Amino acid sequence: MARLGLTARMLAIGATCLIAMWIIILAGYYRANGTATSPHPSPGQLAALADLLSRTPSVDRPQVLAAAQSPTLDLTLQSAETAKPVVRSDPGQPPALTGLAEFADYRTALGARLLSIASPEAGARIVPAFRRSSGQGLPLEFRIQLADASVLVVESRPPFATTVIGLPVGMGAGLVGTLIALLTLILVQLEIRPLLKLAQAADRFDPSGPPIPLPRTTGRTPDVAVLIRAFGRLQDRLQILMRTRLALISGVQHDVRSFATRLRLRVEAIPEAHERDRAIKDIDDMIRLLDDALLSARAGSGALDEELIDLGAMLRADIADMSRNGGRDGGRNGMAVDLDPGSPAGEVLVLGDRLALRRILSNLIDNAIKYGRVAHVGLEVSGRDAVITVRDEGPGIAAELRHTLLEPFIRGEPSRARQTGGAGLGLAIVRTLVEAHAGRIDIDTAPSGGAEVRVALPLFYG
Repeated sequence: MARLGLTARMLAIGATCLIAMWIIILAGYYRANGTATSPHPSPGQLAALADLLSRTPSVDRPQVLAAAQSPTLDLTLQSAETAKPVVRSDPGQPPALTGLAEFADYRTALGARLLSIASPEAGARIVPAFRRSSGQGLPLEFRIQLADASVLVVESRPPFATTVIGLPVGMGAGLVGTLIALLTLILVQLEIRPLLKLAQAADRFDPSGPPIPLPRTTGRTPDVAVLIRAFGRLQDRLQILMRTRLALISGVQHDVRSFATRLRLRVEAIPEAHERDRAIKDIDDMIRLLDDALLSARAGSGALDEELIDLGAMLRADIADMSRNGGRDGGRNGMAVDLDPGSPAGEVLVLGDRLALRRILSNLIDNAIKYGRVAHVGLEVSGRDAVITVRDEGPGIAAELRHTLLEPFIRGEPSRARQTGGAGLGLAIVRTLVEAHAGRIDIDTAPSGGAEVRVALPLFYG
């Protein structure tokens, strides 16, 4: 049952209902059509058979009896000498039913010739009317006296076994079993429903977001209630963990920034310019790494700010600043970066965190210049997305490495040399920030043969 989907379970419940209704209708038919479907010979048939045998010579009577025999009707003829009178008080005789109102038609049709009507079933005197009303009747034995004092014994049996209430054997069990199956299906469906809701809540769960409402446990089985409460506790612990992690990273960043600032002031006193510049660059890289870690943590915990940003204007301003003043080290005389003149001149609005979006652009441009000497930045609107493209003129990125480069601490240049810089976090941070904005990032080959990174962000539609 657990492997069946909701539709299959509902179909099973519907099919079981139809089976139960069919059995109930069939039982009602048996109960309501007793006279029409009675397996016993009618009073007129017995009277006609008795008259025929009375007029038939003794030597021909066996042929008549053979012709009237059937699987449900057994005829025997007892001579006047061998026939025994029916003694009502004899416990060895079948229970007599002759005087009951249900057999008045037989008494009328046969008159004094009807010696007895009996049933071989114990307790038949108690239930004949109830069972005859079902149309199935009891096994009966008719004893009819012929004109020559011989006795015709007619044993009539139903074509199938019946219960006390006149229904075929097994119909009651089938009806009860079907109703139990229907009840079981309904109970299972009621118990599985909160589990489906719990699975949907698990899919929507975001450790950085508000708690997801869970199904109520009132009236549920203990196992299901325990599972729902356990998931609720897990949700609370994960959210506490995310808040604690973000607070820890923020605290570390603040303290390290304080130490780095004091260290930079001391570094300024280094007399040798080359060593001083290298020390300052190392401190700036350390601070940037901390900033990236905090920004990534905020993105992972859903703590990024949201504001309406004109992506085109932001790209134009940042690229102009980079081309004039250099990159993140601030020590270059401009960067080899340009914006595609075909980029939209009008507003390209997105909803996001300005600092995070600028960090995405900065990391992509830094990587392009580091590994491909130049960064060509483009912006276009594709469907419901704003697409930022950064191309370089380097050797490109092998197809098998494109996905792994988006993971933390993975670099296209395997060494840890400071000349090529970084710890392999640039693209990983870009991916985290892009996904926090409900966007996507892809790496491909540029027309020039270098690397091409495409970042798609959803446009804002007010």
